[in-house]
Amino acid sequence: MFFLLWGLLVWLGATLIFRFGGQFFFLHDQPMLMIMSYILVVPLILVLTLPIYKWKKVTASQRIKAAIFIALPGMLIDSIVLIYFQDIFTNLSPDTDKFFASWLLWAYSLILLSGFIGNRNELE
Repeated sequence: MFFLLWGLLVWLGATLIFRFGGQFFFLHDQPMLMIMSYILVVPLILVLTLPIYKWKKVTASQRIKAAIFIALPGMLIDSIVLIYFQDIFTNLSPDTDKFFASWLLWAYSLILLSGFIGNRNELE
């Protein structure tokens, strides 16, 4: 239950950031800025997952389940949110939806991959 709630809070935080500041991240006429948003999410996801696994004493074998629970709320909600992209993210141009969806897939993939990162001693 904790990881579902954590995932919901991560989703809410990210959604609010993009709702009010997304116009600074998704500028298709500035590809370097867009590439940076893809690169910078890697350490952000690691900070939002790995310390939580350690804090909650999640074993290596339980991490993938925890990662799924973190990603699941956002993935489910965003599947609806993306239908209403123009109405929710009024600060983003409508043609930005494909970049936003791509970034979301990347971020959720990273969350899921974090479940495979474990302490070497636990994996042996």
